Amino acid sequence: MDHEILQTVDDMFRSELHVAEIKPDVPLVDYGLDSVRSITLVVEMEARFDVRISDEQAASMHTLSDVVDRISELLTVRAGQGEGNG
Repeated sequence: MDHEILQTVDDMFRSELHVAEIKPDVPLVDYGLDSVRSITLVVEMEARFDVRISDEQAASMHTLSDVVDRISELLTVRAGQGEGNG
């Protein structure tokens, strides 16, 4: 798990959900994540990491660990698309 991504995402979720700590493998709904907050956080993550998160991808992110893994994957794909284009 990428520590920098984890720290950034953890900060975003703790701020939005008004909690002091989020354990990476605990379902985010246990911390009060609902559909409105989920959309807000997806938009924030898309802007912060310059990625596109589909509705299907967002729906599959149940824990903070899932979120970090998905963002890492999207950043890896984006970096791969940029290779050889210069």
